[in-house]
Amino acid sequence: MSDPRPRPQYGEYATPEEVAALRGVPLETPASTTPPPPTGPPAAPRSASRVAAPAKGWRRLDRPITIALVLFGLVNVIQSAPLFIDFVPTLELAAKSVTYGPVDLSTLEFGEAARVGGYVLFAISIVLLVAAAGFSYLALSRSRVAFWIPLTAGALNLVCYVVVLGVVLYSTPGFLSAI
Repeated sequence: MSDPRPRPQYGEYATPEEVAALRGVPLETPASTTPPPPTGPPAAPRSASRVAAPAKGWRRLDRPITIALVLFGLVNVIQSAPLFIDFVPTLELAAKSVTYGPVDLSTLEFGEAARVGGYVLFAISIVLLVAAAGFSYLALSRSRVAFWIPLTAGALNLVCYVVVLGVVLYSTPGFLSAI
């Protein structure tokens, strides 16, 4: 029986042996799968030989931005410490400045809840600053992007301020009647 297909040209259907014979070169045998024995000294462990490549582009700015944000958080905690430790007069001064239409908070007297709230805010600020500095150090030492860590700590600190201030205001007698 004859094959109705056209005769192959240029080695379309040729086997590797036929291609090697037509080229006039011997057929290459597949390489051995076993690696050759090492000839030099043993290589250092992977973790010891790993050196971070120099950062390029915006990654170059990650380290200074992260350090600046952590330092900004430190300055913020240091500056707000006196306000939080003596939180009652701070809130009373802020309440006296609030006069919006029928709302008059100047007569409010903040008590024990404001004092405890100030200590809680100060403790939260310190814990978040230490956590942000620690996690930022770990991320930077592992060549990871770290600028988001102090930003997240700052946002969480702001949320805690709002929550604690809300608790202090709503636990103050006369606040609901003043608004």
